[in-house]
Amino acid sequence: MTCWKRSNRRPYLAEGKVDMDLVDLIREKRFLGQEFLTWLWYQCELNSGLIQVKDFGTVEIWFEERMVLDSGRENQRQSVTCQGRDLSLAEARTALRQGKKVSQARLRLASADYEWRMTIKAESLEITGLSLPRTLDPRDENKADLAGRLLDRVALIQEITGFIDKLFAQFISIRLSDNWAEKELAGIRRWLIDQSRESA
Repeated sequence: MTCWKRSNRRPYLAEGKVDMDLVDLIREKRFLGQEFLTWLWYQCELNSGLIQVKDFGTVEIWFEERMVLDSGRENQRQSVTCQGRDLSLAEARTALRQGKKVSQARLRLASADYEWRMTIKAESLEITGLSLPRTLDPRDENKADLAGRLLDRVALIQEITGFIDKLFAQFISIRLSDNWAEKELAGIRRWLIDQSRESA
């Protein structure tokens, strides 16, 4: 997934050391991932979990089980972790109002008859802990050949990474538009205020 352009320089040097230009670039742009997860959380609650994504149609997305927010300051970073099967995000909203930013979140995504679960890290938009949907009846899984099952899993991974790419591109388009400050950002602020009043 690429959200900026850079030269064709290799990210790793011959000695095996990390190219510090790339590391600095990731750190510099990490706020986009944090804003993306915050915007997605807002959109999910605003639209009861239903998100319209180009080429994918309507997809259901829920934040569940675990969310981490931090202050974003390198030297004095403070984190808040909210987790549990019956996750209440009241503490996470409080942390957001205090200036902390979403650094990672556990998502459940449903499209048609398929359902994925994953954790997205804001800094790099890395997907971890990916749980793929079942496409075979459990009674038929042992009968399916190994190559067929592998290709099926590869197709499911490509589908979910393609979806996240499209969703992030949709966010970037909104983020760079003239409506970002007046509409989206103002809406997020109103949402946090309203949630604060409801929990008071």
